[in-house]
Amino acid sequence: METNQVKLLASLAKKIKSEKKERDKVVASFQSAKILTKNENFTGHYSHLGRVVLPK
Repeated sequence: METNQVKLLASLAKKIKSEKKERDKVVASFQSAKILTKNENFTGHYSHLGRVVLPK
């Protein structure tokens, strides 16, 4: 990857990180990625994340 591409990706990551995120949109995104179930529990492959993510 070229230096210019790295700089562009880094600035994009900073922009995304600074954006305000709504809980509903984050949950919907995780559910569509099969990370969370409809009951907002982690799926089998991601159950270890329950140890590090804050409860609801």
